Amino acid sequence: MLKLKRILEIKTELLCKGVNLDERFIDKYKSKGIPFKEGRKGGAGPLGGRYFAFDDNKTILNVPLWHNNKETNFVLKNEKDGYFEIFDKSKNSVFVKLRLIPYPNYYKITTTDDILMEKIALIHGLDCLATTIYQRCCYWENGSKCQFCGIELSLARGDTIEEKTSKQLIEVINAVKIEGKFKHLLLTTGTTSSIDKGVLKYINILEDIKNKFPDIPIHVQIEAVDNLEYISMLKEAGADTLGIHIEILDDSIRKVICPGKSKTSYEVYEKNWIHALEIFGKDQVDSFILIGFGEPTEEFWNKLEKMIKLGVIPHITPVRPVPQSKFKAPICNPLILLNIFEYSAKLMKKFNVNPLNNKAGCVRCGACSGIIEAYRLITGNYWS
Repeated sequence: MLKLKRILEIKTELLCKGVNLDERFIDKYKSKGIPFKEGRKGGAGPLGGRYFAFDDNKTILNVPLWHNNKETNFVLKNEKDGYFEIFDKSKNSVFVKLRLIPYPNYYKITTTDDILMEKIALIHGLDCLATTIYQRCCYWENGSKCQFCGIELSLARGDTIEEKTSKQLIEVINAVKIEGKFKHLLLTTGTTSSIDKGVLKYINILEDIKNKFPDIPIHVQIEAVDNLEYISMLKEAGADTLGIHIEILDDSIRKVICPGKSKTSYEVYEKNWIHALEIFGKDQVDSFILIGFGEPTEEFWNKLEKMIKLGVIPHITPVRPVPQSKFKAPICNPLILLNIFEYSAKLMKKFNVNPLNNKAGCVRCGACSGIIEAYRLITGNYWS
């Protein structure tokens, strides 16, 4: 079994570079009558890829899958005894063997209003049920969307519906619970042009789901708001953890990549984080930080330390290219990302921030980031 340090190194490299699919591998699957699906082509969060598990059966990662990407030296070639060989062309040897996490059976079931449950909510990682409750964003409408975002692409492809109801989500939850693949729920949304920025869309859904399933931990994601009472409303309605996602810490880069969202300043995010920590409690507030826009600046390191010192968990992940978009994200340097993971873990240890205590959502899932593995390594908190 691989040691944790090596798992973190491998995970970081695959998160950055992804894996090319050998066409013979795809043909082999097709010959068995099994289409090899490559993951989401749109939606909120990191796009593309499939979920795999290491041989410890606990560490998971979301691997970007490509066709003929010349910037990666990894190829998915063979499958044996449930494990997939990822081949390193530069060394002419097997890099790692990973177990593919299969899609759940409920994807094939329809709701009572005749919509495929796969279009309502998906399983992320091992046991996180995730959905975008409103699949549009005001920044797409006014031409100032974040360049890395694909929230409306999946809607255009017909892979999802514009807005989900609590009734639909409750039906999906019941179906997932039968399969035993569900331990926490993630709700996200596009930003609306209203003053609440979409927060109010969560309230009835949270109340209905929490009333039906009081023991399910629920994570909600928002953009920073001017009126902090909206954060309190989310907690009162049933949210257990909160992601307030700034995405990019360097202001000059953020203004280019997020022309609409960057109008909400870092200082507003800081006020939101502080209030959210007061309301949701220690280790229950996080923020996505995207890496891959060049070398981290002094501003990046300073703001990263500042947010961790406040108590915010940085959910650090490499930025990915968006299909059907002019945005072609460069391959993130694995050495830089590994350094950021390890530095962040040291800061979390220093300031007593523990991501292992997070109850629900991206931090608990952990597939798209190496922050959990880095924290375990720095603190010596290994899997039992």
